[in-house]
Amino acid sequence: MQAVAVASSLLLAAGCSRNQAETRPAHGVSYLLDWKKSKVEEAAGAGWEVTNDLGYRVHVSHGYLVTRSLELIPCNPVPPPVSLLDRLDDVIGPRRAYAGHSAIADPSATKNAEVESLLSPQSHYAATLYPGAQTYCQAHYLIARADRQATGLPTEVDLVDQSLRIEGWFRQPGQAQEQSFTVVTAVANGRLFDLPRAASHEAFALDTASESGVVVVRRDLDTIFDHVDFSVMNDKRIGREVLQNLINATEIELRVNHDG
Repeated sequence: MQAVAVASSLLLAAGCSRNQAETRPAHGVSYLLDWKKSKVEEAAGAGWEVTNDLGYRVHVSHGYLVTRSLELIPCNPVPPPVSLLDRLDDVIGPRRAYAGHSAIADPSATKNAEVESLLSPQSHYAATLYPGAQTYCQAHYLIARADRQATGLPTEVDLVDQSLRIEGWFRQPGQAQEQSFTVVTAVANGRLFDLPRAASHEAFALDTASESGVVVVRRDLDTIFDHVDFSVMNDKRIGREVLQNLINATEIELRVNHDG
């Protein structure tokens, strides 16, 4: 009897797995987090260095960046229904603010924040999702605060409720003295991007009813400290400037696979 029960359980599990595989959409969307760093130089020991547009030599010894979400935006999104309570709230109360493009996440949206080390940043896949049949024209990339469920939280520092942390030193143009800095911020910054095809760089719509895609999100370390005047800016201003540089220089590339 015990053997029969075990066999039945295995058959049930196999049936469930087969049903899940059959019901999962065939076409997925993968997000590849990438870095441009052609001007970055590895430092002796650990970390890296770069010279910004103002002539500052900057050394990064520790650092973390939080990607809060990645999401595709439908070409013709259907606005969510607005309840009478929401309409009344808009009239008598303050407007709600969201650190993204909308309050409703698409099925293509990543679920967890991801913490990346800036000490030795590497290209890697953040997620692969199966949103179902939809035509997407844009992507949304958001840097924002990590929560306790974030992937890759470090153990040496508490990064919860922080979006960016960078430690190191800078050297002013024409000077030999190095001055340490630590930038910690909870500021969020995000942006909507068109989906340019990798080969032509022209705007393109991804139809997940018939094709899968890889969305490459390429950030730029070469310009991360541009416009940062370390001698006059406080840490809060530096944090905002770094985040703005990251968002402004981010490039999106779509690689399409016609797999069915």
